Amino acid sequence: MNGDPTHGPTDETHSDTGSETGSETGSEPGSGTGSEAIALGASDTHGHRLSAGLAIGGRVVVRYRLAEGAEAAATDFVGELVARDADFLIVDTKTERVKLIRADILAAKAVPPPASRPGRPHERVSADDLEKLMAKGWQPVDRGGVGDWVLRASDGFTGRANSALVVGDPSLPVDKAIDFAEKWYSDRGRPAIFQVHGEAGFDPAEQPTVAALLDRGYEIGGGQESWQRVLVMTGPSAAVPPLTEQSAPVTADAELQLDWLTTYGQQRSIVPGATEAVLTGSDGQLFLSVRDPESAAIIGLARLAIHPGWAGIFGLWVHPDHRRTGVATTIVSAAAMVARENNMPAMYIQVSGDNAAGVAFWTDLGFTVHHEYTYLAKTSA
Repeated sequence: MNGDPTHGPTDETHSDTGSETGSETGSEPGSGTGSEAIALGASDTHGHRLSAGLAIGGRVVVRYRLAEGAEAAATDFVGELVARDADFLIVDTKTERVKLIRADILAAKAVPPPASRPGRPHERVSADDLEKLMAKGWQPVDRGGVGDWVLRASDGFTGRANSALVVGDPSLPVDKAIDFAEKWYSDRGRPAIFQVHGEAGFDPAEQPTVAALLDRGYEIGGGQESWQRVLVMTGPSAAVPPLTEQSAPVTADAELQLDWLTTYGQQRSIVPGATEAVLTGSDGQLFLSVRDPESAAIIGLARLAIHPGWAGIFGLWVHPDHRRTGVATTIVSAAAMVARENNMPAMYIQVSGDNAAGVAFWTDLGFTVHHEYTYLAKTSA
């Protein structure tokens, strides 16, 4: 079964939870959250430890030992990790789906999305792949799917965490895929919201999915101005100005602190439980903050999502009394420094198209529009 092709996850490899017991030891730095438990004994091998931190749905490269007598001793598989259990990994490569024995893994790590067009690292990724990457940086409380579409629900906390991400192939005709998504949200007592994307300046109505939603009474923007057009901007971490001796000190916490969360509530409504789950739900994140030197109160903050090769900035906010004093730039400079020091050459942010000041701020820091998205929802009568 070394590198055997397979055409569908087997019963024993349909998920990465509940199949392994015990506690993990010896995981590699930066390989993931280390949340997967590994059984002692037969499963406690170097190959198991190497693959423990890989995230389901992430793009990975696996160096794999081949059977005796093969022309080479090992080969590499690159693709999406779709399933894992105590004994096997299943990886979708460009050409096939392969089932790999975890004990025979020699090396493994997460890697950025593949390049699909020319340009610098922040420009080469496709809109579809970047949307999927950003979704991993803002994980919902409840997650489902229909084909490649990602269904997300988080008790109403943010549009991103409560909408169907329309990406790739839903594996069903569009109308049936919409039916499935609507029922999924109805079962959870939530309205169905759809997030669709396209190139900068795209007309949503030209997309078949959007046309079908419009026929059902959905509205582009769902009645919210900030949802009409959201810009996804990307830039090189190397282009962001570095911190200077005059820069305010920036704290970077790996754990969500209560005062950070309380201050975050000044920019958007907190949904107890859901907000904390979304903010801490990625494979890796840092909570950045700047404090007033006199009161020690947080006057500026942002959340940094950490991905292989990418860093995402969410929720950048500065207290009104301290705006236009360089606090926002200082926080972004600190985020870019973390990115540069951890092999993340590309950065992304999302900003409403009607926020002219916000767009100008990011443009001045070297970010450009990668693509756009909009939400579709039914508005109340």
